[in-house]
Amino acid sequence: MTNHGKTMTSVFSLLGINENDLTAALGWTLRSSPRLLAALAGGLNPAPQAATTRIDLEVSDELGRTDLELRGADHVIVVEAKRGWVLPSVTQLEAYASRCSTMPVAHLVTLSDCSPDWARLHLPTTVLGVKVTHLPWSLVGEHLAEARRVSAGHERLWLDQLDIYLKETLRVVEVNNAEAYCVVISTDRPGGGGPHTYREIVEQGFYYYPYGWGHGWPAIPPNFLAFRWDGYVQRVHRVLDYEVISSLQERWPDIPVLQEGSGDRARSSVTDRPHVLCRLGPALRMEPLPTGINYRANRVWVLLDQLFTAPTLQAALRESQLLRGELPSDEPTTS
Repeated sequence: MTNHGKTMTSVFSLLGINENDLTAALGWTLRSSPRLLAALAGGLNPAPQAATTRIDLEVSDELGRTDLELRGADHVIVVEAKRGWVLPSVTQLEAYASRCSTMPVAHLVTLSDCSPDWARLHLPTTVLGVKVTHLPWSLVGEHLAEARRVSAGHERLWLDQLDIYLKETLRVVEVNNAEAYCVVISTDRPGGGGPHTYREIVEQGFYYYPYGWGHGWPAIPPNFLAFRWDGYVQRVHRVLDYEVISSLQERWPDIPVLQEGSGDRARSSVTDRPHVLCRLGPALRMEPLPTGINYRANRVWVLLDQLFTAPTLQAALRESQLLRGELPSDEPTTS
């Protein structure tokens, strides 16, 4: 079954993929699965003692509109869901706190891809006296998997539907996407010191780049990273997973805190800032591929098969652009 040419993999695919669609799918499944509802609510501290008797989506008042609310005799849990590595603002949470502050058990729950460690750095523990708890979507996935293992019938059907939908919707880069992000790696040392060079960090199985700085860096890491130096593409790695760290020192404490500029012009640190940290799989087998031209520090997107078949990076990039329809098909390629 397709809808506007897109294959429908679950009934929730009919909703769409925005944040309201995600919480609608989650809310319906919580209604249909006592096990999943108990796992999510029971994991909060303090946990509700009474059963949840109401599940409300998109509740509006003069202060704003919440995504999802769970209510019972002793509790109100307001859930604010986001896609990606994003958190709601404190101002947004303050607008919702009054809805649950009078209940014995009151929680403001943020739901996104952010890790709990990142959320602890950027969210308060309480807002206007209401407990703030962050849940990563990955934890919802763990609860979902456990509930599916012990469920059957009607409940299992809806758990299966949500599982398919979340895996499809939260995967911002499709797992079968075969584009590589090709970057240059030097033997300089981050921050101008420390025991490891940029190249050695890649050889340890990691790569990082600035988070939230703009300048063309991808908000979500690609499936593959290609690294070049000395005029060749030397290595290609699959990105196994990633996280956002608040500074390079969080992972490598011996990297110096290097300041931009000097003297009176010194600005904020370029190492003591948020970075996307990618964990790399083993290097894929390939012979060093000459770049063909000097790309300097330019970062380019290239199809993986072209990296393995073209005579140069220049030719691989050109063929990738042709295949993506970014160049006229009658324009000659450069070998």
